[in-house]
Amino acid sequence: MDPGHRPPRNLLMTELCQRGSRTLIAVAIITAIVPASADILGQSASVQATDNTATFEVATIKINRSGNRRATYAVMPRDGRLTITNATVYALIQDAFGAPLPSRLVNAPDWTRSQRVDVVAKAASPVSAAVLQRMLQPLLADSFKLATHREDRDTDVFGLVVATPNRLGPRLKRSEDNCDDRVGTAAFARADEGALNQRGTCGILPGGAGRIVARGLDMPGLAAFIGSSPGRMVIDQTGLAGRFDVDLTYTPSFATSEALAQRGGGTPPPGVDPSGPTLITALEEQLGLKLRPTRAPVMFIVVDHLEPLRSDASDR
Repeated sequence: MDPGHRPPRNLLMTELCQRGSRTLIAVAIITAIVPASADILGQSASVQATDNTATFEVATIKINRSGNRRATYAVMPRDGRLTITNATVYALIQDAFGAPLPSRLVNAPDWTRSQRVDVVAKAASPVSAAVLQRMLQPLLADSFKLATHREDRDTDVFGLVVATPNRLGPRLKRSEDNCDDRVGTAAFARADEGALNQRGTCGILPGGAGRIVARGLDMPGLAAFIGSSPGRMVIDQTGLAGRFDVDLTYTPSFATSEALAQRGGGTPPPGVDPSGPTLITALEEQLGLKLRPTRAPVMFIVVDHLEPLRSDASDR
């Protein structure tokens, strides 16, 4: 997977409102550049474990002083190579532990959101995207003296469940491609830059406002990509194993006819129908899934110690 740009982190914000006995969920796209995917923190109260034997053969970390706010990722499992440009230290920690949301990282110093770095690293042999991702953990411990611990916290969440047993929606199909080694979590879930929605592609593709397009994505990855509002994340409870191709179209809350009228008129984003279905409706009609309020133990990463990078670090 060679994502040429950083996927949006907190890609979707869930807005909750109660109308009688029904819970409606409207989702708006947040345009911050940085996403989320499979095998993440909090799925079944588990966390990606650090593989102490998995370290980069060669790695260089340099402070990025370009002033650019856009991060780019090139993840090349078949070559065992990883290049990250202009990412914040905060984002790197999220990536290393597969944390889909900033709120899952606790006690990180403020400077981690402003210091930006470039990472160029190579494993000794070809490895999966998930292993490349975990290799960031010992690299961060070495370069930033990062020390963390994990905490389980009971949290209000939405469980992503199957609407009707043994029935998938028309736009959720089992993937025919082997994407296990090519799709990681968080920023490592993007498809190759320029990839098309066709056989052989793995990962999340650019869909634009009101559309989620992915190939070879598992259910925890889909739940993470849907995202959450603070304190109410989405976790996979479908019981569906394996990977899926997804093509979901809905109307974000900011682009509905009512929202446009309240702002005195306006034009919706390209391809968005102001009268289209909300996310909750589209999930059930198109994917055969729905969101159910529940409470579950969620894993958080707590930073115990971290030091800023004072100078470039090479061959770590």
